[in-house]
Amino acid sequence: MDEAAPDRFPAPGNDNQTADTPHALRPETAMTASPALHSDRQRELLDMLSVAAVADRSGPVSLRQFAIRAGVSEPTLRHFFKDRQGVVIAILHHFARQAGAWLALSASPADTLETSVKGYLDLALQGFDNSLFVQAHAFALVESIHDPVVGRAYLDIVVEPSLKAIEARLGPSLDPEGQNPDRVRHGALALYSTMLFAILHQRLLHGDEARPLAMNAFFSDLVTLFSGGLAPKA
Repeated sequence: MDEAAPDRFPAPGNDNQTADTPHALRPETAMTASPALHSDRQRELLDMLSVAAVADRSGPVSLRQFAIRAGVSEPTLRHFFKDRQGVVIAILHHFARQAGAWLALSASPADTLETSVKGYLDLALQGFDNSLFVQAHAFALVESIHDPVVGRAYLDIVVEPSLKAIEARLGPSLDPEGQNPDRVRHGALALYSTMLFAILHQRLLHGDEARPLAMNAFFSDLVTLFSGGLAPKA
C-alpha cells in the first residue's frame, strides 16, 4: 500500500457534506444534514444499530427489529431518531463519520496522474478486504431502493463526498490549469463506479465464487487505463 490506512473501516463518506444545489433545500432532502449527537447514549445506540444494519438479512429491517437487535424499545428509537427512516439516515451518517480519515486520504493528490490513480486504488483494496465496506454499501443500496428519501441521503452523505474527494485527488494532475472541471468529474465518476462495482461484484454478488477476479491485477490494469487515457494531451 502507498498510503497508511485509518483504523476505522473504509466506507467512503463525510457526515458534514450535503448537496450545494437548490435541490438540497427540498423537504425530502433536508434531513440528510448530519444530526447532532446529543449524548453518549445516542452514540452507543448507533454503534449497535449499525451492527444490526449490516447483519445478514433477507430484506429491510423494521423499526421493531432494529429495536430488538439494539436491545432497546421502539419508543427509545423514536425518541432519538423519530422514525425508521430517521434511524436509517442516522446510520448512514454514522458510517460516514467512521470513514472520515479514509475520505481525507482519498482526496490527497499526488505528483502525477498515475500515482494519484494508483494511490486511490490502493485505498480501495482496503475496502475489498473489509467486509464491512461491502455490507455498508449493500445496506444503503437496499434501503435506497425502498425509500427515495434514503436514496437521496445515500447520495448526499456517501456517494457525492466520495466523488468530490476523488476529484480533489485527480484535479491537479488531470486538469492542472483548472480549465476542464467536467473532465475531472468524469474521471472521478468512471474511477469510483468501476472500483465500487468490481468490489460489489466479487463480494456482494459472490462473483468471487462464480468468476473470481484477481483484484490486484485488475486495479493495476485500471491504473494503466486511466493514467494513459485521461492524461492531459500535450
